Amino acid sequence: MIYAILGPTCSGKSDLAEAISLKKNCPVINFDAFQVYKEINKGTAKPDEELLNSNRYFLYGFKSIKEDYNISLYQNDGRKLLEKYKNQDVVLVGGSGLYLKALLFDYNLLEEDPMPENYKSDVSNEILYEELLKIDSEDALKIGKNNRKRLLRAHYVYETHKKSKTELNDNGKNKLLYDDVIFIGLDIDREILYKNINKRVDLMFENGLKEEVDELFNKFDKSLRAFQAIGYKEFLLSDDIEFVKEKIKLNTRRYAKRQFTFFKHQFDNVNWFKTKDEALNFVLGEENGDRR
Repeated sequence: MIYAILGPTCSGKSDLAEAISLKKNCPVINFDAFQVYKEINKGTAKPDEELLNSNRYFLYGFKSIKEDYNISLYQNDGRKLLEKYKNQDVVLVGGSGLYLKALLFDYNLLEEDPMPENYKSDVSNEILYEELLKIDSEDALKIGKNNRKRLLRAHYVYETHKKSKTELNDNGKNKLLYDDVIFIGLDIDREILYKNINKRVDLMFENGLKEEVDELFNKFDKSLRAFQAIGYKEFLLSDDIEFVKEKIKLNTRRYAKRQFTFFKHQFDNVNWFKTKDEALNFVLGEENGDRR
């Protein structure tokens, strides 16, 4: 059985994953886009070193922030692990919903050659947007007028494949590839969730987040994708630590809302629970044939 654990950050997903893993003696596979990097630790809330060294945890801290890593590469790595452990239980846990969709569903991830350096450089964002509305209105509305990089990519996909990105991805994107998946969602009380977020951020600073960021910013290019993670990008805004701390808390709360909305709208047949214990009891009851 594949147990896919969904929910906003700080809702208890990692604790639930570990509890299931211990009960069933099974691997835990990460689907968080930033926990794959080995250099960023304090701000990503990775499981502790003892767990990561237990030989039960996979796709955590195995890539350098200097390496290119994307959803397509993740899809390939994750499916190899699901194939390897196909004859036993597996727990999937993380916060990047698109990574989970790409892993479990029939997603056609597009791999184009890099766009020419001056591709449509003489075309304004407004015109790109208006043209994309005619080609692929769904994608245009998602992108908006101001994200030039994504507007260009959408046009390039259309020119390359003679189909829009929506047309290409609609082919089976909601077809689940695995028969033995149980989706488990954590929907804890909002007041408790926000208290958890504030507590986690305070703890990150107590455990040396600023010192980690200072070391990383001195060692690596600040424009690296990994530094767009919440908990790192805020340090690019100000040297005022209290400002940065409050900004991380605010961005994390906003991210939690977006995560919850995504999981609610993108995944069907999710078993939602208010607490980790309720979810664990459900898993153990499912094991015993009790599907209350």
